[in-house]
Amino acid sequence: MALHPGGFAGKMKLGLLAGNRNFPLLCARQITYNHPEIELVVFAIKGETNPLIKKFCPKTIWVSAFGLQTIIDEFKKNQIDKAVMAGQISPIRIFKDKNKWDARLKKVVSGIEDFRPHSVFRAIIEEMAGEGIHFENSVAYLQDYLAKRGLNNSFAVQAESVKKDIELGVNIAEDLVNFDIGQTIVVKDKAIVAVEALEGTDRTMKRGFSLCGRGFTVVKFSRKNQDLRFDVPVVGLKTISVLGKLRAKALVLEAGRVLILDKEKFLKLADKFQISVFGYSRDN
Repeated sequence: MALHPGGFAGKMKLGLLAGNRNFPLLCARQITYNHPEIELVVFAIKGETNPLIKKFCPKTIWVSAFGLQTIIDEFKKNQIDKAVMAGQISPIRIFKDKNKWDARLKKVVSGIEDFRPHSVFRAIIEEMAGEGIHFENSVAYLQDYLAKRGLNNSFAVQAESVKKDIELGVNIAEDLVNFDIGQTIVVKDKAIVAVEALEGTDRTMKRGFSLCGRGFTVVKFSRKNQDLRFDVPVVGLKTISVLGKLRAKALVLEAGRVLILDKEKFLKLADKFQISVFGYSRDN
């Protein structure tokens, strides 16, 4: 394996562009503890990244989400040409503070046709690729944390009505995600109750509950052409806790494409709340 100047002998340098919540912490921990051949450098986003990430990677550089040129400069300064991105950088926050964008970010965004988060972040990493900084699949080091095909926990769906909701939700989700509107839908009694927009999975579930009450099913898929370099569908302990509080019946995740943070605890809580967690593959 090539030695990068400034790195430890025999190690490959890898940059981690870290967004919010626990995904970056899991990624940093897995790489640091399970891949001794890698020298990890974290690029943490001010106001987004959890400071606890320093626990898993002493080399942490804080940068602004609005300063694309500075991020590129820091990657080059640290002689890093290979990277992964983990965790979301809040689209709402970025779009609200356009006045803070640096000239490089303004130029990149002006060249895209729409302001969908998927389009914006793809343009950003392609811009960085043009500078010799290449991003790989964000879950390359996290395969064990992806939803698996079939029942993931111990509590199987009991009611026929829930099974029918799952079937409907899956059919609708397969079409919906291709429109790049949202990746999560709420279903109850064979009706689509809520569809995710910019608010995120947890708020979509709460909105669905406000409309239909307990006993609903949630389906979360990835887009047909999801770019896992920067956009990984994620669920975590907060998600399953919300589902438990709202008395949901089932959670359907796309197998091999949706990441389950704190997976062991997540599935134990699902059993406790009597929520079936099912992994569905589109080639079923």
